[in-house]
Amino acid sequence: MTAMPAEANLSELLQKPKDTIARMQGSARRGITLHRRDDEDLYLTTAARAEEVVQVVDSTTRLFVAMMKSDPQVVEILTHVFPDAFPWVRFLPEPAVREFLVEFVDTARAAVDLDNVALLAPVVAAWKSTAEVYADPELREALLKSPDGDFGPVEAPEVSGE
Repeated sequence: MTAMPAEANLSELLQKPKDTIARMQGSARRGITLHRRDDEDLYLTTAARAEEVVQVVDSTTRLFVAMMKSDPQVVEILTHVFPDAFPWVRFLPEPAVREFLVEFVDTARAAVDLDNVALLAPVVAAWKSTAEVYADPELREALLKSPDGDFGPVEAPEVSGE
C-alpha cells in the first residue's frame, strides 16, 4: 500500500508553519503539496531530499551512459526494455525508440550538469506526443498531408528595443 502524500493549503503553512512542516516530515515522500487558490500547487521538501533526487538521476544517467559506451548491444537491449518504463513507446517505430533513448540519456546528463532535472520533462512529453501521432493513423495522415494552396505572406514579428 502506498502512503498518501501530505497536502495542505498554502495558508496553513503561513498560519501554522511548525504543524505543516511536521506533517511534511511525517509523510512517506518527505514532502508536502501546497495548494494555492489562484496558482499552480507547490511541492515543499527539504534541500537534502531535493539533492537526493538529483543524485539519483545523476547516478542512474552515468550508469546508463557507461553501459552504452562499453557495449553497443546495451543500446539494443535498452531499446527493448524501454517499453516497460514508457509503455507508449510501443507505438513508435524502432529507430525512433532508439532516438528517444539516446536523447533521453543525453538530456538527463545535461540536465544534471545544469542542476535542473526538470529539463528532462519536455523531452518525455515531446516523444509521448510523437507516439500519440503514430498511434492515431487519422491524425498522422492529417499531419503529414501537404497543405492545399498558399497561405499568403508571413509577416516578420516586431522586435522590441529597436
